[in-house]
Amino acid sequence: MTSATRCVAALLLASTICVNAAQSKQTDPSPEADASPPAQTMDLSEVIALLQQQQKDLSEQKELLQAQSLEIAGLKQELDILRAPTPTAAKTIAVTPAEEPPDTTITPTQRLTPEQLAVASDTSQPKTQEQKKIETGKSVAKAQADDPTRAMLEDFIGGWRLPGTDAALRIGGYVKASVVNSFDGLEIKDRFIVGSIPVGDDGDDGDDVEAQSSITASQSRLNFDLREPTDVGILRAFIEGDFAGDGETFRLRHAFGQRGQVLAGKTWSAFVDTQASPEEVDFEGLNGRINVRQSQVRIMPNLGKEYEFQFSMEDPNPQVQNAQGVSKAPDIIASARFQPHPRLHVKLGLLGRQIRAQLNSSEGTGIEKQYAWGSTISGRFATPMLDERDSLLFQFNAGDGIGRYVNDLSSVGSFDGIIDPETGELKLFDILAGYVSFQHWWPGGRNMRSNFTFGVVEVDNPDFVSGDAYKRTLRFSSNLMWTPTPRIDLGAEYLWGNRKNEDGNNGDATQVQVAARYRF
Repeated sequence: MTSATRCVAALLLASTICVNAAQSKQTDPSPEADASPPAQTMDLSEVIALLQQQQKDLSEQKELLQAQSLEIAGLKQELDILRAPTPTAAKTIAVTPAEEPPDTTITPTQRLTPEQLAVASDTSQPKTQEQKKIETGKSVAKAQADDPTRAMLEDFIGGWRLPGTDAALRIGGYVKASVVNSFDGLEIKDRFIVGSIPVGDDGDDGDDVEAQSSITASQSRLNFDLREPTDVGILRAFIEGDFAGDGETFRLRHAFGQRGQVLAGKTWSAFVDTQASPEEVDFEGLNGRINVRQSQVRIMPNLGKEYEFQFSMEDPNPQVQNAQGVSKAPDIIASARFQPHPRLHVKLGLLGRQIRAQLNSSEGTGIEKQYAWGSTISGRFATPMLDERDSLLFQFNAGDGIGRYVNDLSSVGSFDGIIDPETGELKLFDILAGYVSFQHWWPGGRNMRSNFTFGVVEVDNPDFVSGDAYKRTLRFSSNLMWTPTPRIDLGAEYLWGNRKNEDGNNGDATQVQVAARYRF
């Protein structure tokens, strides 16, 4: 008999004695008995009822403590199994549509029985289905817990598991139809390249070049994204292209593989900040934006959720005027993205590179080289004065010999360096570039927003360049974007640009674009 039971029995015995004494007192004919109040019997009944209720409460608490003890014992056994080392990788978990790490928590309805726990903890017996499920979930969760690609997994909607594997594949992209109308002559008719604006001797807009229009679907894209959970992290392979090559041929945009914090292949340079890129209809994009995709090897140390560091060695591919660029030493880039304020993200980047040029002249051949550098700062600042989704985007870039990284300079020609025709020396172009953009969401819940963007590129040319050399470009755009359904984007955009040459002559151009895009 337990202590609690003994206590209850003693209380019952005491109550019985009290009841008998009270009854004896009531039958005593003495005057003292006649003078006692008649409510004494009611008080004893209440005491008995109270004791009975206490006995019932003690029984319930005893049962609850026993159930909790069993629950704690079961949880401890399951935790020991989950903490045990597992020699095998995940074999049965597919990537979920939202790419969240699998939930390995066992709910009360899924609680393993003591017999199942004993079998699961006994490595000498064949593994049960329940044990395999626990080990598999633990391996995948551990592999994904410290993986920097988990941010990318959040939008992995539409992927499906490949039969017989743990990998998931998603096919994506979009179909885009664009109508482009130029009011002034431009060299390319389906986009707005500010550096290609004709500049006449009198500062006119180049009347000898006729304005053109274009209707095209070559900007459509197609990509394949493969991801697989393993005990060493998420393995990812991604490839994407569009049809903007010569003659609407397929053109490679991205092709890389990634395992955790290491990436190898072709994708956006670590010098690029895609999170600070304005939304535009124009396929070309901003003149002053750092915008280059190239082959690279990149590592991304994980130093917390608020900081992202990138170190990469990238294909140099120098572009030199009056000579042939030589790829010898890779470009070295270090960048860091951080969030000093909940409404502000900032990215800083530093670039070091070697510009080499192969000389071919009547006096013979040779190699000229110069060391170049570049820096960038960019970011996005939420400005909820008009709408909580409004934001201000910015980027400022400076450096010597970084023309290939600046969007407009990369499109119009070779602006890393130039050979002095008299001395044969390699000179670098000093470059300043940047932009600011404001995005405003219109009220009414119609998913309508506008972007107002201004960009500039300034080139400090060497003294020996000709008068018609690129000196400066300005670009302004405003648009109205509408997303009537999650897969469809409609947009209209007005663009204005100005190019100024070294000799001071300049030219203007305007263009209007309308586009419809269907994402899949």
